[in-house]
Amino acid sequence: MTPNTHPAYWPQEPLLSLEDVQRFERIPLSQRSLPASTYEMLMDGCAIDPSKVAIDFFADGSRIQETARKVTFAELRSRVNQTANLLTSLGVSKDDVVSVLMPSVPESQFLLWGAQAAGIVNPANWMLEPEILVHMFRSARTKVLAVYGGEELGPIWSKVEAVARELGTLSAVIRVGGTSPCPAEVAGVRVIDYESSVSSFPADALSSGRVFSPDDTASLFHTGGTTGAPKLARHLHRNQVYWVWAFAHVVGAAGAGVVTLGVPVFHVAGAIVCCYSTLARGGSVLMLTSAGFRNPSVLPNIWRIVQAYRVNLAVFVPTLVNQLLSVPIGDSDISSIQYVGSSTAPLSVTVAEAFREMTGSGVRESWGMTETVAVACVTPPTESFKPGSSGMRLPYTQIRIVRADEAGRVVRDCAPGESGLVVVRGPSVFPGYLGQDHGPRWIDGDWLDTGDLGHLDHDQSLWITGRSKDLIIRGGHNIDPKMVEESLFGLPGIQDAAVVGAPDAHAGEVPVAYVVLKPGSKVSAEDVIAHAASNLPERAAVPKFCYLLPEMPKTLVGKIQKNVLRVDAIERMFRLALETSGVGEGLVIKAVDRGSKGFHVDVGLKGLKSTDRRVRDALRPFTVSYEIKELP
Repeated sequence: MTPNTHPAYWPQEPLLSLEDVQRFERIPLSQRSLPASTYEMLMDGCAIDPSKVAIDFFADGSRIQETARKVTFAELRSRVNQTANLLTSLGVSKDDVVSVLMPSVPESQFLLWGAQAAGIVNPANWMLEPEILVHMFRSARTKVLAVYGGEELGPIWSKVEAVARELGTLSAVIRVGGTSPCPAEVAGVRVIDYESSVSSFPADALSSGRVFSPDDTASLFHTGGTTGAPKLARHLHRNQVYWVWAFAHVVGAAGAGVVTLGVPVFHVAGAIVCCYSTLARGGSVLMLTSAGFRNPSVLPNIWRIVQAYRVNLAVFVPTLVNQLLSVPIGDSDISSIQYVGSSTAPLSVTVAEAFREMTGSGVRESWGMTETVAVACVTPPTESFKPGSSGMRLPYTQIRIVRADEAGRVVRDCAPGESGLVVVRGPSVFPGYLGQDHGPRWIDGDWLDTGDLGHLDHDQSLWITGRSKDLIIRGGHNIDPKMVEESLFGLPGIQDAAVVGAPDAHAGEVPVAYVVLKPGSKVSAEDVIAHAASNLPERAAVPKFCYLLPEMPKTLVGKIQKNVLRVDAIERMFRLALETSGVGEGLVIKAVDRGSKGFHVDVGLKGLKSTDRRVRDALRPFTVSYEIKELP
């Protein structure tokens, strides 16, 4: 391939409708001549224009020019090869795992894709506790651990000793960055300084001479982990290659321009959607500091950043879209934006309409999960689209809405507009979790149970309404929390809203609302409930309680942690029941989310006997698991 040319497999025109997709699928995927590996696809991307900037980075959103750093595609190609060859010299081969604790800095891309070229990469959340990291790395049988040595994000490096001490499979630690002297070893494991070592390795090719199979494992992305050890989802090279190629056919040219990275690179939204898919097409990744959107200098300056770098595709999460409504555009020129994407959770239609009115850009939603590499449905860049919909399926991917029984058998397929369980199959669907200790649920053969609820409309656009586990059942009424949340966003002064089910002695479950107010808002909890009562179509859906929070508990990609809210709601309802029964003193109530085992409550009593009839009577109606303990 000569410089400044694109491989023949990249799209010339986007697929803008389901009819386009169906016509495109007349040619079997096997005849599309896709690369066998992510390495080959990335090398194709680097050859399009080696002198072009592949990665733009700045350390401070208020001083973008003063703290800027650039990496060209020629440099990216060299560093990926050198990193792979360094890892090969450490004994890493195709079935060995390299775990990576890296924030959003340029070196993260050298490590992620160099590790996939030499072996298997395991991007990990550096903020997890050491014991969880040890469990993950032990499951992965990590051979080499690459760790960021910089200090701006907290004590990442300090966790290395605890991890290295517990991992018998670890042969080396690579320290990336940092100003302090690099130690020779940690817990008896040798430490290699990345900057001083990597340049000595060949930059033009893989010294291993590796011949890739599309069925080789490329990566292990962790998923879950909020209530225990994360599951490791296996991605094959063919899964990731297909996904990047299919995504490009729907998103079009914007995905090959300047794309923002504000979410962590240990998440598929950061690593695959924002980074790899952009670089593989010869586009430029704009890294919004090492901490992304969590850096307090980024959001207040976002429109100035868009203007300075001429951003073409901006990727947000729903909670950020709402926050951006409070950031004035001023005289910033944001006309370069061709596509604004949102994923990880459904976006409020009210918020989407306000964003479009403010910026002139509609927010196009998508839907997917780690187990499908990334999004499986995408809203194409058409002038007219449906706010609230996750768009259409990727080519060669199939989506069904079904009613299934407890054993995982499909009872029937749902009609257009009828909600049910979303199941998916296709070339990006993963083969399973590492070790299959927590296997996914497969339905009707090879259809993956996603755990999401939604419906397909008459145009086969997907509408996600929530998670099956988030459905609230109040006295026989099935309540969709998204419907309630949507009504709350219609109240001026609401910045964030989430609705969860709380245990109730009479109705089994009741909806409760958690709300974050915009700065200066005078809305009260009573105002929120009154607004819901006036705007919801059924009384059962009106929240029984509303709690005002200074901020929502969120994951690192900005997704509201509803399990944390449910823990809070359970504790509040248990306490209320006991106080109403006359037991108000000496209570210690602690609820925990045990994942697939459900929630559990420890009720500690000081000065009371566990046999106290008031306590027993107050808690007997609750179906949540609980244990009563007498405290000294």
